[in-house]
Amino acid sequence: MGHLIENMFYLGETPWHGLGTPLKQVPTIEEALELSGMNFEVKKVPTYFETIQKNPGGGTSCREVETGHFVTVRSDTGKPIGNVGKKYEVLQNRDAFAPFEVIQDYGYKLETAGVIDEGKKVWILAKTPDTFQVGDDAIQGFVLLYTSHDGSSGSCFRDTSVRVVCNNTLTWALGKKGGYEYKLRHTSSINSRMKELTGKLDEHKGNVRLAMDHMNRFVDVAMTPDSLKLYIEAVMPWLKNRHKESVPELGIFVRNRAKPVYDKITDLFYNGKGNKGKTLWDAYNAITEFHDHEKNHKDWVKGTQFGASYRDKMNAYRVASAMAEHSSNSSIISYN
Repeated sequence: MGHLIENMFYLGETPWHGLGTPLKQVPTIEEALELSGMNFEVKKVPTYFETIQKNPGGGTSCREVETGHFVTVRSDTGKPIGNVGKKYEVLQNRDAFAPFEVIQDYGYKLETAGVIDEGKKVWILAKTPDTFQVGDDAIQGFVLLYTSHDGSSGSCFRDTSVRVVCNNTLTWALGKKGGYEYKLRHTSSINSRMKELTGKLDEHKGNVRLAMDHMNRFVDVAMTPDSLKLYIEAVMPWLKNRHKESVPELGIFVRNRAKPVYDKITDLFYNGKGNKGKTLWDAYNAITEFHDHEKNHKDWVKGTQFGASYRDKMNAYRVASAMAEHSSNSSIISYN
């Protein structure tokens, strides 16, 4: 993500990409807007095309005709950001900070915020007052707001907890709706819906606690080499292709992308930060560490919190939860 970051600030340790303005204390909203580079507005303006027509008296003239489409433009640079539709409504950066201004009264603290890819995307991350324990690991709660100004995505407000020992971002799925996630489309209702976010804090806390209860069950499930293999393959089925090899004499050439990934995740199970190579918790964190710290992301926020890596981490939680439940049920049956 490093080369796509235009500006950002952070509290605590320097991020792995080494960019951003370090802070020693929590910023105010005004300071955060300035330090994150988000102190600009976005305008939506119509686009036109030129058409040449013949004049009745002879000669030609140019006429501008609206395309029916729009482009977003940064107020500070005047540069276009992206092409958007007629119904698209801009969520200004200041308005994106509005929920965080309110929840600061509940003990939430701004941790980092920044601008990606010339203002096309922005994010805000706040630390919650909640800390949890999974086995011997400390887990810190966060909430993330991610939005785009180029029409590539809506706005999303979601839970994301961090395993402190290694800074892995933990992702979970509770029921069919997944973890706590509040999506906002860039339509005329987006600003009013932003105000609803602060009313969902109790729901947020309940979901996180339930997820942590599930993760504590992972600690009690011992893993063998065979069960580790089955877990990794269930989470990322394409890794089953790791045994494919080239046969040059037959003109068969295979680029095996699966084997290096499978080998790295297996290594992280035993040697990843905070891992002991023994339990389902270690296996789950091998997946999260791979996607957060080993896989190359041009846009780290989008790559780890959305897209393929996010889906794999969600799946890692689902599969681990099923294995933990099965292990618990099996132990009860054998005990009786």
